[in-house]
Amino acid sequence: MQPENHYWINRWSEEYFAVNALGHVAVKPSRYDAEGDLYELMKSLVAQGIEPPILIRFNGIIRDRLQMLTSAFQNAIHEFNYRNTHRMVFPIKVNPQRHVVETVQEAGQSMQVGLEVGSKPELIAVLTLENNHESLLLCNGYKDAEYISLALMASQLGRQTLIIIEQAYELNLVLETAAKLGVEPQIGFRMKLSNPGSGRWKSSGGEHSKFGLFAHEIVSCIEILQTQEKTHLVKLLHFHLGSQITTIESIKKALQEASKMYTELANMLPFLTYFDVGGGLAVDYDGSKSATDSSMNYSLEEYARDVVYIIGEACLTAGVADPLIITEAGRALVAHHSVLVIEVIDVTAPPTSKENWKILNSPALLKTLNELDAELSLKNCRETFHDVMELKSRILEEFIYGKLNLKERAYAEKMTQFLLARIRTFYQQLRQTPEELEELDKILLETYFCNFSVFQSLADSWGIGQLFPVMPIHRLHDQPTHQAILADLTCDSDGKIDAFIGDHEATKYLELHTYTGEPYYLGIFLVGAYQEILGDLHNLFGDTNVVHAELGVNGQWELSRQVEGDTVEEVLQYVQYNTEKIMTQLHTLIELSLRAGRITLSESAEVKKKFKQSLESYTYLVV
Repeated sequence: MQPENHYWINRWSEEYFAVNALGHVAVKPSRYDAEGDLYELMKSLVAQGIEPPILIRFNGIIRDRLQMLTSAFQNAIHEFNYRNTHRMVFPIKVNPQRHVVETVQEAGQSMQVGLEVGSKPELIAVLTLENNHESLLLCNGYKDAEYISLALMASQLGRQTLIIIEQAYELNLVLETAAKLGVEPQIGFRMKLSNPGSGRWKSSGGEHSKFGLFAHEIVSCIEILQTQEKTHLVKLLHFHLGSQITTIESIKKALQEASKMYTELANMLPFLTYFDVGGGLAVDYDGSKSATDSSMNYSLEEYARDVVYIIGEACLTAGVADPLIITEAGRALVAHHSVLVIEVIDVTAPPTSKENWKILNSPALLKTLNELDAELSLKNCRETFHDVMELKSRILEEFIYGKLNLKERAYAEKMTQFLLARIRTFYQQLRQTPEELEELDKILLETYFCNFSVFQSLADSWGIGQLFPVMPIHRLHDQPTHQAILADLTCDSDGKIDAFIGDHEATKYLELHTYTGEPYYLGIFLVGAYQEILGDLHNLFGDTNVVHAELGVNGQWELSRQVEGDTVEEVLQYVQYNTEKIMTQLHTLIELSLRAGRITLSESAEVKKKFKQSLESYTYLVV
């Protein structure tokens, strides 16, 4: 089997990743330009003292995604003779890291790509960022007077700010705050859809969704504005179906309902100009092009055509001017651009050779295991499997009741694992696959321990079972012979990845190469959306090292930015430990130990030095 088929890279990579002639993962930041070697980049980073785990951001992929999204809508507008344009707005909740937001802004300057914020801190974060002042700044989320004041001040500073009314009470608050500041606001309404979306976040739409105004609430808001002769303030209608919408049918239904709402409102609100269809554009994480939670059954081009066509037809039928279409693709814009590279540090695996222990007066159970081993053949492998499984269940019982001592129990456990591994080799030679093979594979799964934290770097894998593509970034011309799951550094049984992309459905193991003790790097792909900001400090493992890599004209990697991962001292401060106080307490302990004669002066100096070095060190293992 080709390496591409072991890891299905051609299905999910969108041509940004491939396998090169050296058997390494290649990266093409622009799908039509030269490629760079990810493994060579990783070796270069380690040589510079940047230790794994490392999150590598490829800014070129963001630039390429922006071009793709924009082109899809431009083509659809041309195809359907749509009488207005399209603009993108990036919702920064998807990845609020400053360097990512700046990359989106810089790449989107000519396209007037705007930003969407959903809280006061997010607004403050982007308020002063350099940007094309024709770009939109959309303010969503729950609002208080201070949030609204900041949004209005952004307008005074030249930003094209629109305050989206998500709850009915917000309208009066906006009008009152604007009057106090002497600023005329631009506002929009977020409508509550009747139909839910699809996928994990389908509850974001529908009548029980968290945000949005019912039709009667929108009418009430309009009546308030009409009373005050302020209907001209309403410039935008917005809806949001949810994140990672897996089916195009859900999108079409939402568009049909929302387009009808837009045409009705356009007759009541003369300055209604923008139609924000929200986010939800999915990412095909598993490459199956299906309606499963980790996929999507439509293309980017189909999405753009449906958005433009449905809105255009509704407006044409109603005799209403076509609005400027706004989309809030976040996941689809930034998911592909980040790869987390982790290093395998240890493996637990079934024994590959028979233990040669000398056990006097060998118990009957051990004799039976040895006999089964000696007589194992293709003809009796299924019967032997059943016998070994029965004996496996007896080992603990005989140990508890004194029929096996500790050494005998250890031998028996290793012998059963060895026998089961041998049986699997015979199973694989049978013409018909035995039904027990799945159970056998599960028993014999290996665990590859890796230097990272699932909770910090892959929150959606742990929290909601999101599938992410995982594969080695080198040795891809070698046949992987081990079926394994991945375990992280945390002291938590959930700190693992045990679901992986398969042929037609997820599999419970990843095919990996023999771990020799030499650096063996795995890449976890499509992690650019949500994973960094959702990560937590379980076991006080902090942010990883981050680099921004650009591919130079000579095909060599250049680092445009490096962000050092959290140190031990930094994560301790996050949980209110004062490192100065910790050092004072350490000095007290050292003085007491010196007086008691437990350590020497030179040893005390070494303790102080090592402790200080540890506070300043990376929270992950330095292998």
